[in-house]
Amino acid sequence: MNTLMKNKNFTFLFFGRLIANCGDSLYYIAAMWLAYDLGGSAFYSGLAGFLTLFPECLSFLAGPIVDRTSPKKVLVISSLIQGLLLLLVPLLYWVHLLTVVGVLMIMPLIAFFDLFPYPAENALIPRLVGKDQLVVANAAMTFSYQGTDLIFSLCGGLLILFTGAVHLYVINSIAFSLAAVFFSLLSIRTTNTNIRPKTSSYRTDLAAGFRFVFQPLMLSLLLPLLAVNFFSQRSAGGIACIFEAIRRTGSIWYGTLLTCYTFGFLLGTLMSSFLEKKVSMGRALIYGYGCPAVMWGFFAWTSLHSLIFCCLFLVLANIPFGATNIMFSTFFQMTPPSTMIGRVSAVVDTLIAAAMLLGALFGGMISAWEGNAALFLFQGAVLFMTTVLWLRNKKLRRLPRLEQLRPL
Repeated sequence: MNTLMKNKNFTFLFFGRLIANCGDSLYYIAAMWLAYDLGGSAFYSGLAGFLTLFPECLSFLAGPIVDRTSPKKVLVISSLIQGLLLLLVPLLYWVHLLTVVGVLMIMPLIAFFDLFPYPAENALIPRLVGKDQLVVANAAMTFSYQGTDLIFSLCGGLLILFTGAVHLYVINSIAFSLAAVFFSLLSIRTTNTNIRPKTSSYRTDLAAGFRFVFQPLMLSLLLPLLAVNFFSQRSAGGIACIFEAIRRTGSIWYGTLLTCYTFGFLLGTLMSSFLEKKVSMGRALIYGYGCPAVMWGFFAWTSLHSLIFCCLFLVLANIPFGATNIMFSTFFQMTPPSTMIGRVSAVVDTLIAAAMLLGALFGGMISAWEGNAALFLFQGAVLFMTTVLWLRNKKLRRLPRLEQLRPL
């Protein structure tokens, strides 16, 4: 990690993303609160959350643009636009024109421009660090995402109390402006491998990204990842946990369970570089899904008896997810051609976002019909079946260590 942080370009990218993600987290918290405050109903908070997450399903539209444009320009311009859009809320407030409708219209616009940075960063990282540092670099970037979410999940309410939701938007805007400054300091050399002909159409480039992702090997890897995100913090499992906690003990467990989920994921992220050096990708993913399958079973049982053990098993279930998530990110950077990394990343992000939205709907239905314990057991069963199928697939089982991967 010390060697990585001596890389000035990666340091600029890391701190730019860290600051931008602070803005993302603050914005989400402020938006939920402001929508509820102006609308006077939890319905508006739910609608605000949906409008913020839904644009992620359109990530695939950003892929060809990222691959045709300088990643540095994409990061700088998208950050500046988000910062300007965020200022609309305090401006409307100061002229007494701010309504819940205005907030709900601005939110998806900001979320739309948030589609571009992540594919751009995924395309940029392999150009900034060596192949042997990809796992550590991805772990550092993921830690910046999840770490800020963890911090602001814990103290978001206090920030609103001391600054007010509207003034939080001003802080968000400043954060995105600072991020743009860091991104502008990147110095990227263009090589022949990074230059692609621009004679093909946007539609052709878009289709090529989907074709690459839907190759049998890529799809076999992606389906378990989608299953995990179907039951992620923001979808079925997370929502069910929250409602179970609130029903039994009050809202104090809301932040506790979200913290446990994120803490487990962060521990796994920190362990990813060690795991990558010791275990092949095939074995790591078998253990990475088999162990959480058992933990979800214990989680289902303890959710009816002890919330303390419930939190413990939630942490243990998410450690393997944190580690395997980094391995997936690195895999999707190393296997596509360098001119397709943005498109592949964007298509994968789209599928994951769709899985999370569908998971939220599914989780609410199952929880209402059968209760939360049944939902947790179902999650464990799905992961166990995924592990069995993985064991039966020779190509997946024999996947080498990441450093031995070659472009497909």
